[in-house]
Amino acid sequence: MMNLSLHLKPCDPARNIWRSYSITAGQDLFGDWIVVMNYGRIGARGQTKTILLSDEAETRRYVRQCLKKRESAPKRIGIDYKVKDISGTWSDFREETLTSGKFSLEDKRG
Repeated sequence: MMNLSLHLKPCDPARNIWRSYSITAGQDLFGDWIVVMNYGRIGARGQTKTILLSDEAETRRYVRQCLKKRESAPKRIGIDYKVKDISGTWSDFREETLTSGKFSLEDKRG
């Protein structure tokens, strides 16, 4: 069962920045909690990191820790991450992510 799926993108054509970052959290068929992160330059193979955690509380803490680093993107890479897609049963994460002011929804127009 997928509890959270989040896809972030910082893109700045003028500076040739094309990145993608996605994080998925949930339980596998055996009841283990798993966080899968995919990240890298758009169009490239990228990296995948899978973390096995003991319970839902630890999983939530880990996801928050990962998102905390993405919040510092303007300082690190000079552009903020836009939320391309967010879904899952952790509705509190959706509200927290979009109302924190650190991430904004990607403009679907043009």
